Amino acid sequence: MFRTERARTAWALLGPAIVVAVLALGAIPPAHGEVKSISRIGSDTAKFAGAFVNWGPDGRERMLQAWEKWLNQTPSSVLGVDFYAQSTWEDFFKLSWVPGMWNKLNPARNVVWSVPLTVKGTPLAEIANGLHDAEFEAAARAIAEAQPKAIIRLGWEMNLVDSPWFAKGQEADYIAAFRRVVGIFRRHSDGFKYDWCPGWGPQELAADLAYPGDDVVDYIGLDVYDFKYEGSPQERWDTYYLKAPFGLQWQRDFAAQHGKRMTYPEWGVGQFGDNPFFIQQMHDWFRKNQNSIAYAAYFDVDGLWPTQIDNNRFPKSQKLFRKLFRR
Repeated sequence: MFRTERARTAWALLGPAIVVAVLALGAIPPAHGEVKSISRIGSDTAKFAGAFVNWGPDGRERMLQAWEKWLNQTPSSVLGVDFYAQSTWEDFFKLSWVPGMWNKLNPARNVVWSVPLTVKGTPLAEIANGLHDAEFEAAARAIAEAQPKAIIRLGWEMNLVDSPWFAKGQEADYIAAFRRVVGIFRRHSDGFKYDWCPGWGPQELAADLAYPGDDVVDYIGLDVYDFKYEGSPQERWDTYYLKAPFGLQWQRDFAAQHGKRMTYPEWGVGQFGDNPFFIQQMHDWFRKNQNSIAYAAYFDVDGLWPTQIDNNRFPKSQKLFRKLFRR
């Protein structure tokens, strides 16, 4: 979801379908679930230990280095996640220094850049027709100079109604805009990879209707958070994450059909509270499908709700996360 440090305002996204689920609190026990499995992924943990971290006093790179130490990961081995620009077209120019900040602090770090496909008030048709090519040229240039092998997560969560690039009813414009922007980015680096990433579950749009095409997509992503759904932890996992329309099993099958690897650019506990069962289940899903997954990144920043996991707010989840995702 849109959740940087400023995300409680302009960048906050929470679709109505999720809100309805969140309101179903009365029958939900304060269960955290039993953890049935503890076995770890093994030597390949770095690709599952990426994170979106706080800015801190010196930038996200310094905070990500602390995250790596916390997990005993090899320096520079995990992916950083960041968001390029925010709510205005001017941001595409004014914030072009941010990729360079990452590079200055650590040239060896690769980054997943979440790039807006439009801003509020600008229809996707304008992007598709090239009216904002200059802004995307600026973004592509800045990222290419700093991280020429970056992963570009373009127009993510297009199936959430509050997204500025919500694709329902304008799927063709979303697809055309996505394809045009990929073309711009390719002119600046042939090392970029492109991540198409819905939000998990049915949301307000059948996500596959906005799939832009195999030739402009390298990875099929999914953002997954632990929400206050009804039922036991196992029932919630099965119903709302694993077997849900446009949930984990759908992503696995859709990615396989298109010959793509999966990604998890955002995932985390917190909205439901301290829930190590969810941590274990996500880990087990990664382990089961690890050959088909390119990367996963934990959302270690508090936004619409707390998700940071390395600050003792969720002690059971924190302990298990560190056990499972450390090297």
